[in-house]
Amino acid sequence: MLITCHNCETVFQIDRAKIDPNGQQVRCSVCAHVWTISADDEPNRTLPKLNIDANRGEEATSQEASQKLEGPKLRQDTPLNQKKKKANIFTWLLWIFGVTGMLLAALYASIIYRSTITAYYPVIIPVFEMAGYSISYSSENLSIQNLQTEWRDDILRVRGSIVNNGSMRIHTLPIRISIIDPSGLLLSTHEVWPDSTIIDAAMSVPFFAQITIDADEKAEIQVDFISHSSER
Repeated sequence: MLITCHNCETVFQIDRAKIDPNGQQVRCSVCAHVWTISADDEPNRTLPKLNIDANRGEEATSQEASQKLEGPKLRQDTPLNQKKKKANIFTWLLWIFGVTGMLLAALYASIIYRSTITAYYPVIIPVFEMAGYSISYSSENLSIQNLQTEWRDDILRVRGSIVNNGSMRIHTLPIRISIIDPSGLLLSTHEVWPDSTIIDAAMSVPFFAQITIDADEKAEIQVDFISHSSER
């Protein structure tokens, strides 16, 4: 059973069987107070007070723990932290918009300059075609040089080279060979592609055509570029 000192309220535990039935004096080992107890005393008469004190201690501990737990939260909700949060969100939004803007600008530039880009990376031509953008080839920086014609009976051989006069790699164009008799009548036209479809800057690629035609050797031979674009 539990007994409580009436003076200092110290709690002790004692075996009920060892208590004299007529009562027994006990001395507090803390304050030396002496009082009489009996086996019939209410064993839990001091427990309510102990429970109250324990509950108070637990409540105090819980309050301290709550304050510790809630402290950072309260600090997070301060105006300064709210401003920092807003600043961080604004920074992230700027970063996202910036990256998106750069990607859109890069996409726009790749569409505008797709002819130049595909001259360096021909493998991506199908990508533009699937997106609905054809590749237009230009003869602006191209010229035909070293043109030679040769007749062998009814066989006409035409050879020459296509030169890139620009400073960047470009696509070549097919050429058209027109045969015109002395009277000005167009006898025949033929389309010929050079040996390569890409020409590096300040470089040239050869072309050759062999045409069978019944014409006078005095016939005029005209060679020019044919406008061309990739299939959509």
